[in-house]
Amino acid sequence: MADAGPSETLVEMLCDSIRQSVRHGRLAPGQRLVVADLAQEFGASAGPVREAIRRLTGEGLLEFTAHRGASVRSFTSRDVREIFQVREAIEGYAARLAAENIGRADYAAQLTNVGKLLRKTAEKGHPHFSNARQTFHDVLYEIAGNAVLREMALRLTFPLYRLYFNEKTGSARARDSLIEHEGIIEAILSGDGVRAERLMRSHLRNGAEAVCQTLEEGDAKTASQRGRKGRAA
Repeated sequence: MADAGPSETLVEMLCDSIRQSVRHGRLAPGQRLVVADLAQEFGASAGPVREAIRRLTGEGLLEFTAHRGASVRSFTSRDVREIFQVREAIEGYAARLAAENIGRADYAAQLTNVGKLLRKTAEKGHPHFSNARQTFHDVLYEIAGNAVLREMALRLTFPLYRLYFNEKTGSARARDSLIEHEGIIEAILSGDGVRAERLMRSHLRNGAEAVCQTLEEGDAKTASQRGRKGRAA
């Protein structure tokens, strides 16, 4: 198999840039992606931009509709719950593997340090705690030692990152999330894979409910604003 050439590298860079724009809210749900605009923004030609859009559509981050083209995918509460159900299986298993591998290398020290980081940043609030949570998951997959699991989890996490790690959800969940993370870390450090998996699954179920609540409150607010505009017209 030939090595990836410059065009392949460029496409991957474009994919990552668009992912980060969605992740941090620079591209909003439902927002249309115009190839010419993206090409100008990133200093690329139209071909690599189209390929990046095609790949991200395949990942579920974007969606394509006739006569409108590509746009950032919008999610319903049902979408969120279904994605989190799959994440439960993937990340629960990753927690179990991490518990089985915790005695290797300096994994215990790494995970202990992440626990300290979580406690420290929980007091600071969003976005510090959100970044620490992401660090926890990165370290978890390093300890689990399964690259396929990590890739699958990332694909599921990126489309929902804006909802899962936003200020409202993050602030409301900070205290409970810290307690949940500490429980998972304790189980992994003790080598209890069954407990680590159970706690991770519970943590993700709670996260799903928080995201759905944020999503539904946002939908209700949008509907109310539209109603006021309609009455004013």
